[in-house]
Amino acid sequence: MFKAFIGIDVSKDWVDIHLNTKVHKVMQSNTELFVRTHRDEFQGALCIMESTGGYEINLARHLSDQGIAVHIAHPNQVVAFMKAKNRLAKTDAIDARLLSAFGAFLTLEQIRGPLSEQQYQLQHLGARLNQLKSLLHEEHCRGNHPNMTDSFLKETFDEVVHVIEKKIKDVQNVMLSLVQADKNLREKSEILQSMPGIGELCALNILADLPEIGELSKGQVASLVGVAPITQQSGKMQGQSHIRYGRGDLRKVLYMGALGACRYNPPMKAFYERLCAKGKPKKVGIIAVLRKMLITLNAMIKAKALWKNQEGERALI
Repeated sequence: MFKAFIGIDVSKDWVDIHLNTKVHKVMQSNTELFVRTHRDEFQGALCIMESTGGYEINLARHLSDQGIAVHIAHPNQVVAFMKAKNRLAKTDAIDARLLSAFGAFLTLEQIRGPLSEQQYQLQHLGARLNQLKSLLHEEHCRGNHPNMTDSFLKETFDEVVHVIEKKIKDVQNVMLSLVQADKNLREKSEILQSMPGIGELCALNILADLPEIGELSKGQVASLVGVAPITQQSGKMQGQSHIRYGRGDLRKVLYMGALGACRYNPPMKAFYERLCAKGKPKKVGIIAVLRKMLITLNAMIKAKALWKNQEGERALI
């Protein structure tokens, strides 16, 4: 599908571009000029970058706007590929060549281009929201410790908790405004909230932490969030399957949604009760409901379809 694979190693001030067996070192401010100068080589090629804290976004968007395919690779995948290739040395030029080789192993369904400006903002706000929630939990644990008897110290914890709670609401309000201002995000939010168990804030977390929803297969979306059981089997050893990895912050939010669905979403409640009747532990049943909800939400976004109403019909947006 691609005539060439162009590895691009991005740093704050410089970009190393592996093009036609040669690595070009280009200043960040001159990258658009470089792309125009070598437009023929870029057309029909796949550009591979590593996620580097946002420094890659502007170049990725520029390439995408020019009709050039872009894939932003997860650093863990690149490191694993480097180890598999037995590459021990590390320089910017070596990384650019490595990214070119990495691109040749990608399938079309694995290629993920840059996020839109709105999705990018939402993702960063979502990351900040998770940080604030973590801080709030830490302050609650410290302030509610049985040995915390000093009234002055207790007051300092209460004040900090109040500030963090206010900032959490502020960030959520900004995120909600961002979703309402974007037609695509607003439609996705309405689809997600049509499922019983998914509220406004849960839908907000899904849009922020899982921008790929609706573009993946059911196995991919379950694996990405970390709710696909990982088999442990070797020879005669048959270990238990467990969920792990994935996007933990989103999984925590979806877990709470699954708890609600087990009580108020009739199909999910029936599914959960069938599992419990078979002797499955309750937590295993909740995780199974979570996975079923996630796969269903992914299919709903893909089809642009609301949750089935009581008559069993789907309303399309």
